[in-house]
Amino acid sequence: MAKRTEGVEMLTDEDLLTEVLSRLPVKYLLQCKAVSKPWYSLISSPNFIKSHYQRHAITINRAVDDNNEQAPTLIVRLFKGEDLDDHPEEDGSYSLYRLGATDNYIAKLNFPFSRGDYPFTPPSILVGCVCGIVCVCVDPSASIDANYFFPTADKATDIYIWNPTARQSKLIPSHALYNCDDKVALGFGFDPVDFDFKVVRVVSRTVFPEVYSAERDTWRNEVYSAERDTWRNIETKLIDIPYNCRFDICLHGFLFATGYSGMVAFNLNKEVFICDIKLPINCKGPRKCYDARIVDFKDSIAVMFSNDEELRSGKINLWILDDEACLRGGGVEASWTFMLNIDVGKQLGYLKGLFNNVEFLLIYGEWISYNYDRKVVRYIRTYPLFDYDDVFKYTESQQMLLVTGSKMVNWSDDKDVESSVDLEEMIQKVIMRKTMLI
Repeated sequence: MAKRTEGVEMLTDEDLLTEVLSRLPVKYLLQCKAVSKPWYSLISSPNFIKSHYQRHAITINRAVDDNNEQAPTLIVRLFKGEDLDDHPEEDGSYSLYRLGATDNYIAKLNFPFSRGDYPFTPPSILVGCVCGIVCVCVDPSASIDANYFFPTADKATDIYIWNPTARQSKLIPSHALYNCDDKVALGFGFDPVDFDFKVVRVVSRTVFPEVYSAERDTWRNEVYSAERDTWRNIETKLIDIPYNCRFDICLHGFLFATGYSGMVAFNLNKEVFICDIKLPINCKGPRKCYDARIVDFKDSIAVMFSNDEELRSGKINLWILDDEACLRGGGVEASWTFMLNIDVGKQLGYLKGLFNNVEFLLIYGEWISYNYDRKVVRYIRTYPLFDYDDVFKYTESQQMLLVTGSKMVNWSDDKDVESSVDLEEMIQKVIMRKTMLI
């Protein structure tokens, strides 16, 4: 801050420029990086990126449908068809899909790796998506016609951290192979304290235990930091582990999943697990906690649950966590408040999640969207089809966050990606040639 003679503080030109630019949406910032070297340096600086993130952190996707409700954008993985010559769109690639008055695809993203990086397009899965950054697990050892893939520890899996808008990705360091009987759970999240993207992996020696034993079943737990570019072993034995192969959500600096006896949380900043967090359902009965799903309900940690009978009749229950004291250790027991009892009126297969404040995404042979404010059920019919499990909410407002060590992803036939992505790629290429910036 510059000082006037009368002692009144005055903003410098750089302060004013920072204040103005930090208010712009990402697609305009990408264009502003081409104005001059000082602008490029400013917008690319860690301090500016952090300032932009903090200013826009509370915003969400503002696209609205005809009823003026927030229409969420999803990142989805398309099914891989058997005949790509007749149906080239069924290639297992990734796309953005918007729910709203007219559900439709809005952008084709292709893959987090460049064309030619593998002898054929390997199968992959989504691990997570946060702040516009996506984590994808790829199996390069699979057969050329593999349609389905689950991240198991006996495979030489490649893990990418990917910014689809900037068309940049980072292949994180590989790991040693494990035993083929091991169960692996992966999670991806953002540490808002250190501004660091992290991947957590839990490896256990049991697949469907009736009673989980930390001494018998836990083998290895580790976390990868994009800033450090290293994996770190977490020595603490877990008293519970995620049941599914992925954590459910990342919220408030934590990863959350349902385990065998409660909720499992991972503190992304302190890099510690909080296990066996009591859920508002009976996890000791015939239906275990893995029937529940942790969701974000109006920026609160919540759990959705339906037993077999309720699923058949289309009923959903939802509770929210009263406070987050149980996540800070010290033996504080979790307390929950019952919020919703929803009757969809349609038989359900299983619960997927909550993709805005009022709309549930459910599955029974096909996608169902249920708006609990208006009590409306919509069938979501898509072509090409996308995988039920490979769906995450995609927030476009925070994509200035880049991952250190990322490289450009090149798919020469991209035609459907938004123009801001093409502009960013052009800027990056020109900067490398040092012929455009003044």
